[in-house]
Amino acid sequence: MRKVTKYAWHTGKLKKTMDLAVVSDLHDAPYEDLWPLLKGADCLLVPGDVVNRYRQSASMGLQFLDEAAQRLPTFFSMGNHEMRIKDRTSMISTLRKSQATMLLNDYIRFGDLWIGGWYRPCLMNMRDIIGEFEQLEGCKVLMCHRPEDYCQHLQGRNIDLVVAGHAHGGQVRIGKQGIYSPGQGFFPKLTKGVVDNRMIISAGASNPVKMPRWGNPCEILRIEID
Repeated sequence: MRKVTKYAWHTGKLKKTMDLAVVSDLHDAPYEDLWPLLKGADCLLVPGDVVNRYRQSASMGLQFLDEAAQRLPTFFSMGNHEMRIKDRTSMISTLRKSQATMLLNDYIRFGDLWIGGWYRPCLMNMRDIIGEFEQLEGCKVLMCHRPEDYCQHLQGRNIDLVVAGHAHGGQVRIGKQGIYSPGQGFFPKLTKGVVDNRMIISAGASNPVKMPRWGNPCEILRIEID
């Protein structure tokens, strides 16, 4: 059962409020129940991991991107599961051909927003867009799959909102504390919610591992930004 978590985000840079939906970490899972949860959003942000590296599967995730793009403007950026598909080059080529807009260390104008996607450019042998992205005039929203990358590379930069996933909410939550996160290990600090008044972390839309999620339902986000 997926829930909707809502946030209000004030920048003072937009002429009118925009409603951003976020689906992170789908991991090639069924998605039909997502459509009612996305209704009315101005656009959809997908900050990585639509595929599943454990099963080396991608068909449902790719279909989700295409179907979502037929319903509302959809923007996708890379996650670690896309990076760990065996034929990564072919996967990236397939993702670029989807009807969603792929932002692989790139950005685009959408209405009054600048929307970007950033994933470890040194690993991708790509230029780092952050310097030019933060110089853009207007409201800037950046998808960055791994929340720990925010602390190492993006903190203090002139970006209005960073949207992340990856941590799966800490898998098991006791109160506000997650127990384990990939990339951060046990008792991680960056698993869900608002960090540094600059980043929102999604707990993710599915569970790709055998360990159950406890006290930590799968979620999508709706962010009203103004």
